[in-house]
Amino acid sequence: METRKHLEPGEGWGEGGADWARLQTLLDLVRREQEAELTPERRERIRARVLEGWERYEARRRRRRAFVAVASTVLLAGLVLTFVIRARAG
Repeated sequence: METRKHLEPGEGWGEGGADWARLQTLLDLVRREQEAELTPERRERIRARVLEGWERYEARRRRRRAFVAVASTVLLAGLVLTFVIRARAG
């Protein structure tokens, strides 16, 4: 039984039929995609999409870090004011 090139219906997975046909179609699709070479234009589109996604991720990360920094500053200022007010009252 050669699994790389071809698997006969009834060998390995089930008895054949619709499930076998669907599996065989998926295997053929995977083989074609593995053998297909990407064109330079397709590579550039993929690269551009990856870089675009990375830039969106970085922008979100910067916004979150800025929010955490501002929130920390506000909490620290509130804590300092609380100590100052208590120190003057006591």
